[in-house]
Amino acid sequence: MSEDYAREPVPAAAATRPARSIAMVISNSIMGVPIIILGATIGRDYGLGRGLIVVMLGCAITAFIAAMSAFAGVRSRCSAALLAEKTFGVSGSRLLNVVMAVALIGWFAVEMGFIGDMVSASVKDALGLSIGRVWGTVVAAGIVGAVTISGITLIAKAPLLFLPFLGCLLCAVFALTATATAAPAEAALPAVSFGTGVSAVVGNYIVGCLIMPDYSRFVKTTRAAVGAIVISLGPVYALVLGTYAAAALVTHQDVPAAILTGLGLPAVVALILPIGLLQNGIMCLYSAALTVSSLLRAISWRTATIALASVGLVLALSGANEVFIQFLVMLGIVFPPAAALLISTGLTADTSAGSRSRDWNWVSLVIWAAGIVAGAATNWLGVGLTGFPALDGFIVSAAGVALTRMRRSVRQAEVV
Repeated sequence: MSEDYAREPVPAAAATRPARSIAMVISNSIMGVPIIILGATIGRDYGLGRGLIVVMLGCAITAFIAAMSAFAGVRSRCSAALLAEKTFGVSGSRLLNVVMAVALIGWFAVEMGFIGDMVSASVKDALGLSIGRVWGTVVAAGIVGAVTISGITLIAKAPLLFLPFLGCLLCAVFALTATATAAPAEAALPAVSFGTGVSAVVGNYIVGCLIMPDYSRFVKTTRAAVGAIVISLGPVYALVLGTYAAAALVTHQDVPAAILTGLGLPAVVALILPIGLLQNGIMCLYSAALTVSSLLRAISWRTATIALASVGLVLALSGANEVFIQFLVMLGIVFPPAAALLISTGLTADTSAGSRSRDWNWVSLVIWAAGIVAGAATNWLGVGLTGFPALDGFIVSAAGVALTRMRRSVRQAEVV
């Protein structure tokens, strides 16, 4: 769709969307089922005290990367796919775009699978009916696909419907957890390292960080965009994760519906949970369609959206949500280095409509690979700079970009 500027920078005249629309989209996306499951897992593995440390560190890193990405999006007015073209080259960007599309559809599949499970469990608990997970998954995928085809205007309005429900649910869970008679137990020893836990928190929203330019490019000022991101992915994200971690500990449950009923909420309340997943799925499918549109220019927006929704539906019905935590850790290793490269491009490169990069930028591809290796070494070998895989990968890639530019500057000075 022309108003989505999938293949060109957003004109200044079209950059009028308020930053609060991004804050609402993000806040809505971090209040759903994935966060409940992630929070419960953190509480189970670390206990409340150490779990809160993991949450605060993970949220701080996430907010930093997302804010820088949003800043780059406002400055360049380019989508993540176009920034990838400038960073890795016209052909080289296809590698990142393919990985992004796979990750986005993976997220879409995970979320639709969660919806199917949640709807099935909630209907059975509340109404005593057994409908299975297929119907909820199929209907959810159809709704998400229909909204996504409508474009950014409707997507930006979706949180007006979803956010109030999820916000009220969060407040109720927070109040009930704070007044619970059972004390949250501390884990004797963390089942996984602090670094892995932090990377899972970052990985939960790292694809959102990478595609942040898709949304921030419509905002008028960098200050407004960055402020909205920092608030949403800093204190709000930490509050949501911490609340559900504590709720899981006091109820001794790690299944979303069981956590809510364990706090004394009616079983029917769990039917609200899939609402947030619809918004998450819309964001993922929208950016996946942008990416595929840049890769395969002969395919229309509508065709790309329908095809990707169909692929995601098949994956969801195959049980993609069963590998959720492993999926998050992997995202927290692969994408922070790429985010560092795209941020650098958005802040410094010529991103005008007529600008073109070389076919392959092997230097950027090598820097990205080095960042992935650094994150993987920290996660699986315990060898790294900070002990946090996501942050180590980001730092290594950022350092690689800085060294490359310093070398280029020295060469240019020698020529002069």
